[in-house]
Amino acid sequence: MLDPNVTNHLIAATVNQLKQFSDNGGPVLFGTDVGFTKLYDTTQEFQLMHRVLSERQVLASLTTNPARFFKAARKGKVEQGFDADLVVLDGDPLSDVANLAKVSTTIRAGHVIYQKP
Repeated sequence: MLDPNVTNHLIAATVNQLKQFSDNGGPVLFGTDVGFTKLYDTTQEFQLMHRVLSERQVLASLTTNPARFFKAARKGKVEQGFDADLVVLDGDPLSDVANLAKVSTTIRAGHVIYQKP
């Protein structure tokens, strides 16, 4: 069993590192290669990020930041001429970042690759 004091200390240190990285202009990137994961629930990770990042910054870490970082000119926005990559959520991520983990449907290149059962 992990010591909760050690766990809390490590989490606080990691969140502080994220804050310092972001405050110094580091591009915060989050996500899987496919737009969803069945392996674990990402809710806590989004909530920990939200301790030091705004809702919009957390959302950007999944959308526009990776597109910009990887110079993917046709990704990161829902706009004509962009790749048809889209994640549909079961809630508004700007009202609660935990909604980013509530993936209903993932579309890649115009094809549904995941749909919540």
